Amino acid sequence: MIYLWLSGLNPLIPTFIVCPLIAIVIGLLLARIGGKIYAGLGIALLLPLLFIASDLTTLKANLDAWALYGIVYAVLTYVVYKLTVSIAGKVKSVR
Repeated sequence: MIYLWLSGLNPLIPTFIVCPLIAIVIGLLLARIGGKIYAGLGIALLLPLLFIASDLTTLKANLDAWALYGIVYAVLTYVVYKLTVSIAGKVKSVR
């Protein structure tokens, strides 16, 4: 889907830069607003569809990549969420 908007984009940019940044932002926002982490993990799991789902045949051929990258982005979101919550808790206890 990203490639439909940005046709000259290097395929590694959304894989290694754009989607991890989106996963980090999801974790930060959920920690900041006190949201449910499970919703954020679900969103992060679907992030690879942004660059895999250009058409149905590509999606079928890359289901394993979707699962692999989705799990990595979900773990990244969870780690950022936990770090942000623990740091925010330490800051509140100092004040």
